[in-house]
Amino acid sequence: LNDLQHGCESMGFPLLPALSGGFLLIIAAMLQVIKPGAAALAPLPRSPLLFQLNTKVLLGEMSKQQNRKVTLDDFPDEHLEKIKNEGYDIVYFLGVWQTGEFGMKKSIKLLDCEPCMKGLPREAASSSPFAITDYSCHVDFGGDEALGRLRDRCHGKGLRLLVDFVPNHMAVDHPWTKERPELIMQGSENSLNREPQNFFKVGDKVFAHGKDMYYDGWEDTAQINYGNPAARTEMENILKKIAGLCDGVRCDMAMLMCEDILEKTWGGRLAPPGQPKAHGQFWPPAIKGAKGVNPGFLFVAECYWDREYDLHCQGFDFAYDKTLYDRLKELDVGKVKGHLQADRGYQMKLVRFLENHDEERAADTWKDKMQNLASAVISFTIPGMHFIHDGQQEGRYKRISMHVNCRDKIENDVRDKGVAPLYTKLIKALGDEALRNGHWRHCWTSPSQDGNPSFERFVAHCAYTDDQKLTIVVVNFCGHDSNGHVGVPKEMEWVRGRKCILTDLLSDAVVCKDGGVLLGDHGGLWLSLKPWQSHIFQVTFGGKN
Repeated sequence: LNDLQHGCESMGFPLLPALSGGFLLIIAAMLQVIKPGAAALAPLPRSPLLFQLNTKVLLGEMSKQQNRKVTLDDFPDEHLEKIKNEGYDIVYFLGVWQTGEFGMKKSIKLLDCEPCMKGLPREAASSSPFAITDYSCHVDFGGDEALGRLRDRCHGKGLRLLVDFVPNHMAVDHPWTKERPELIMQGSENSLNREPQNFFKVGDKVFAHGKDMYYDGWEDTAQINYGNPAARTEMENILKKIAGLCDGVRCDMAMLMCEDILEKTWGGRLAPPGQPKAHGQFWPPAIKGAKGVNPGFLFVAECYWDREYDLHCQGFDFAYDKTLYDRLKELDVGKVKGHLQADRGYQMKLVRFLENHDEERAADTWKDKMQNLASAVISFTIPGMHFIHDGQQEGRYKRISMHVNCRDKIENDVRDKGVAPLYTKLIKALGDEALRNGHWRHCWTSPSQDGNPSFERFVAHCAYTDDQKLTIVVVNFCGHDSNGHVGVPKEMEWVRGRKCILTDLLSDAVVCKDGGVLLGDHGGLWLSLKPWQSHIFQVTFGGKN
């Protein structure tokens, strides 16, 4: 409050003592955003690049190296600068919020039964970051002050800071179970006896574990009751606070807040005793409130069940593209190409990924490094947010459980050392201006003169800028040699008559062609690609032919 008082006075107005706590929270958040001296951030590119870090794992490694307890203040500026220099726009620190004792107990119990945790010592156990007891930065990480300083340091490097928001539930030992029980979904003794896996008891009250409509509850969580208007208000205020500390949130299982899904999952339990049930979607007013505090605040939805478009309509900037991930995993080129026929405006608001903290490592899913690269080239050269998980770029293959605070040494966690140099070239290539900020279009493909149908295995597209920067991407997404012609759409007539120098950013190979060939003269640009081979051709112009 003293900091708030001084901040208000420094900006020319006194702090009124009668202001409510909720209003003070909002003012404090606004002061964080507009405080003097804050570094100005450049606008995000059309296709921003995000790097996810596991906070407790990284700080745990640093603590061991330095033989002392470290916080977010100790995260090196040099590391942030390296992330920025590699081309990233957003850094996502997973799991910064306060967790509790029950979550730790559950994690200790899982040491003996979860496959990726077996054999780890007791001190490796750590509460899940999705069983939150307080939306304050974890005391072990330095608290909200350290988080705010991290945000400022990110801004100084030109990075945005993204953190988690878990809208569906809190931890079972969250203070609301005792202090504000009306905000938590409640049950009865009969509920507890009938479904002990989905309900738990605190004092004389029975509460529901957080869950979705298909599976049993998560035993370390307590379901928030979105039928209670007061619960919605509290969650909206939490978002406003986060908007003052960070630049965006990755919203865990965001589709669970859709009104029809809440109704299907909880039905009559949504009605709070003695008052009307809240109606309408939660996200639109919540997003509006947070962006009122911080206009550039990003909302990224973890999303399943084909709810991406619904969440876009409710205000999300981006939503996970799990469908593309699944189709790439199936190695089905027809399904991949079909998925990319969707509306371009829709595609621009999708999050493309090959792994994250929930999925298996890409190096384990695509054990052939060329399959891995081909899938990555497709994912990260099409419109949308491009999401890379720390370790993916190194070829790590062991998934890290959310219930531990460590990972294996890299020498024990990489099967194929050839993955890292491939990702180094790819990530550098993603700095191409046309890929980051250009207009994306499908390329056309056609058979070679002999009619060979293998051209149908090409995934081909291009991007161009208004000042005529052009990049062409071609991937042979199959395990056989393929050949055929590729060309750019007729709207790029401006390449005709110009000498086009195509430099492959993945191999440094150079091809020179007349611009008319790219438009279809002589059949088009003829290519023969080995299994899973990829090209990212940056096109420069050498004048008139």
